[in-house]
Amino acid sequence: MPTTPVSETRARVAGSHTRTRLLGVGSIVMVPAGLELAARKTAPGRVSAKPQVLEYEVRPQAGRSPSRETATDAYAVGPRGLALLRGKQIRDDDLRRAGGAYTLDQVRELLRVTRQAIEKKVREQAILAVPGPSGERRYPVAQFTGDGVMSGLKPVLAALPSESAWFRLNFLVTPLAQLDGQTPIEALGAGKTEAVVKAAQSIGVQGG
Repeated sequence: MPTTPVSETRARVAGSHTRTRLLGVGSIVMVPAGLELAARKTAPGRVSAKPQVLEYEVRPQAGRSPSRETATDAYAVGPRGLALLRGKQIRDDDLRRAGGAYTLDQVRELLRVTRQAIEKKVREQAILAVPGPSGERRYPVAQFTGDGVMSGLKPVLAALPSESAWFRLNFLVTPLAQLDGQTPIEALGAGKTEAVVKAAQSIGVQGG
């Protein structure tokens, strides 16, 4: 922001004006673009060992208003920040389309297995787990049926080009033209495992 240096001792903001007491010799104050210094009065012009004190008023230049761009621009969210927000929105939307996500205890109750058995299935890509609150894993509901885990899920997860849990969830709940507009999880429920595996193999990783 363009500024004009002047000497000062202190300044006080009053509405849209800043009243500043200035010394003949002193430190530097930067006057924002669009403002000017207007002399209001001077101290008696007698010789003194102390610097002469002058009082000025900082006010907008004719036809211009004080710029606040620097203050607001500093808080503007850049492309990376916007991408992070967008990624969070996509993850939230995917979780909603998946019917939410179970906790570990809920999956144990549903499958009637131990914690260790569930962790093994996650490592073997037989169950999809996503990061949850406080670092705890959560398990998207859409991959489960009344009989357990969706049939055909393991080869589909293994066929995907990324191990990112969010990438995999997005694939499972996104309608695809290759599947006649069905989502992969819907197609798996209809017994179309081979078609879903082929779709998974054809998916590219963004930026890859």
